[in-house]
Amino acid sequence: MKATTFELVRRSNMYRKSKKNGKGTTYDLREVVTNIKWITDLNFSAGELSFDLIQNAHPIIPYTGDIIKFRWEHHKTFYGYVFKYAVKDDNTLSVTCYDKERYLKNQDSIVWQSGTIADRFNNVCKRAGIKHKVVNKPKHKVAAEVCDGKTYFDMLKSAITKTKTATKHMYYVYCNYDTVELRRAPYKKLKIIIGGKSAMTGFSYAVDINNTANVVKVIQKDTKKAKSKSATAKQDDPKRTSFKSISAKGKSTEQWGKLQVTVNKKNKANHAQMVKQAKNELRKRNRANKTLTIDCIGNVDLVAGNAVTIKINDINKTLKNCPILKAEHDFGTDYTCHLTMKVGAEWLENS
Repeated sequence: MKATTFELVRRSNMYRKSKKNGKGTTYDLREVVTNIKWITDLNFSAGELSFDLIQNAHPIIPYTGDIIKFRWEHHKTFYGYVFKYAVKDDNTLSVTCYDKERYLKNQDSIVWQSGTIADRFNNVCKRAGIKHKVVNKPKHKVAAEVCDGKTYFDMLKSAITKTKTATKHMYYVYCNYDTVELRRAPYKKLKIIIGGKSAMTGFSYAVDINNTANVVKVIQKDTKKAKSKSATAKQDDPKRTSFKSISAKGKSTEQWGKLQVTVNKKNKANHAQMVKQAKNELRKRNRANKTLTIDCIGNVDLVAGNAVTIKINDINKTLKNCPILKAEHDFGTDYTCHLTMKVGAEWLENS
């Protein structure tokens, strides 16, 4: 295979070794590994590497927690840990590994003071015990927040979403081999052009408005208190309940018809704040959902967080610096990639 190295590192010496150093026993797997697949995903997921091991006269059965190092053509591609293995009836083992981002799924309870994403990122990485680096440091500070029993990923997602709303800048977490990094998207605007005549082998492009809204009503519910305390029914009393609302409407109603949603007003919001809330919600929701997936010749730079130019003659589209949301690499006989792209001006929708 073309991989420069594919190694398993174990601190225990129970199995036959190929070489030994101060950090443990290292096994060279290049001759017994097959079906290598590598996934990176911007949706707060750890990088994943899966592969099969062909069992020979001296089988290497991985332990959960063993370190896997993978380089492709001298490029440091993956550094992670065995989280799952399964023995198959065809004399192979199926192995699943995750990079250091997996430890950001740890749960904790933290009272956050006002600070930047970088402040939270450094804090949770130290708590998780993982090597980390702030590559792009944001200046915007998010408000204090109580996170009770949430994952470190959720805590970072909250700060990333608020920062994007305030600044339009998208930050994300990515594991660069053995170091978890905080980056701003796009990290790299690749000069690669993927099209029908250059690297692309297939595509799927779909547009829908199933979850679109072009009218947003911000609702304020007013409930008058009952004179008698004997009224214990939990449901709203029609005689004492009324609604006030502020609406924002998009021009797309002329094309799509009226697609309306309601949201509750933010706590203690005044009239002007309700108007702003309605407009902000409309800006997020008044758009068609566009889905683009690409099949192409493999390249290790085609990872989540980078951007690439896509040219599809069949639908007469050229998308410059199109963001990669998810990348699935298959290191088979032919190295290929399956890419999920973000079509539109923004990297990710606000949650």
